[in-house]
Amino acid sequence: MTNEQLFTAEYTDEALEQLNALKNEEFEKITKAIYIFEHVGKKYKNINDLGNGLFELKPDNVRAYFRYAKNKIIIIGLIVLKKTQKAPSRYIKQANKNIEKYIQENKELHQ
Repeated sequence: MTNEQLFTAEYTDEALEQLNALKNEEFEKITKAIYIFEHVGKKYKNINDLGNGLFELKPDNVRAYFRYAKNKIIIIGLIVLKKTQKAPSRYIKQANKNIEKYIQENKELHQ
């Protein structure tokens, strides 16, 4: 892992609330995964492309749904505990909605 930070994670308000509601173990897993992703970048193995610009960061049983912005930022729109193998469409819709709102409120992120 490099010391150089390749990406910066930004969080929607909803994602921050969900992050802070996690138990310590899940909180540690997802924050560690986000930190690793920020430093390893797209080579990080725990990422799934869900299509339409949405990605899933998946350490163990915690999921963070995100999109890239400005080539250096990931916007995390939703953080949940995994209950099924496949990402439920309601999570994908909610993550996209949260991220779109975040981008509208932060005009500098428009691509």
